Amino acid sequence: NNVIKFSNNFDLNYPKSILEANLYYEDNYSLPTMYLKENKKYNFKEESSDEPIIYIYNTHQTENYKKSSSSDYKITPTVVEASLILKEVLNTKKINTIVEEGSITDLLNANGWDYSYSYDASRYYIKEAIKKYSNLKLIIDIHRDAVKHDSSTVVINNKKYAKVMFVLGLKNKNYEKNLNVINDINNLLNKNYPTLSRGILKKEGKYVNGLYNQDLSNNVILIELGGNENTLDEITNTTLALSDVLEKYIKGE
Repeated sequence: NNVIKFSNNFDLNYPKSILEANLYYEDNYSLPTMYLKENKKYNFKEESSDEPIIYIYNTHQTENYKKSSSSDYKITPTVVEASLILKEVLNTKKINTIVEEGSITDLLNANGWDYSYSYDASRYYIKEAIKKYSNLKLIIDIHRDAVKHDSSTVVINNKKYAKVMFVLGLKNKNYEKNLNVINDINNLLNKNYPTLSRGILKKEGKYVNGLYNQDLSNNVILIELGGNENTLDEITNTTLALSDVLEKYIKGE
């Protein structure tokens, strides 16, 4: 409920606001109606009682995508929506996944930090998740880039997808272990969805974070999912592709 209120500016406890948004809700999760129409094979059920093996969070929770003029979408979608959709699909594949519900903004405010401390705030949540869940195989920070639509979009089999890019911090002394994980996932993307990946961006130096909390675990990866000009349809198509690839990675296929 907190995530939905935070990202969409309406309250699950106020039913009229949900109807006005014209979105489908199952428990605390939002899914676009388009997604349900095109993917009827997915039957969303309650989460498994097993411990999660994938933990998704958003260091920059307010990074948004293009607001659609379609009547189906009366919100400005953010990376939180993308994370929730990915979580839902992975759970249907029996890959127990959770999305961080804690507010980065609240944590920043509580500590008197400005936006530049966002990675310090998300670090707190990651450490708590690692402490709570001992079987995490992937810890994924989902962002969106700020690039032109042509650079962040690709057509595959007559469908538009938002491209993805992986970011690796070289300040982490064990970055090669994180790179191994990224390479495996990126290779699966290139094999199953050619041209969907924009590759791996390695960052270090002055005025660069260079760490991205990847020192907390070899399994922490950062994904730039699309850009600010991508639509929710394009983002959703990519989350479906990502779910297929992540399933293969988890199962060692």
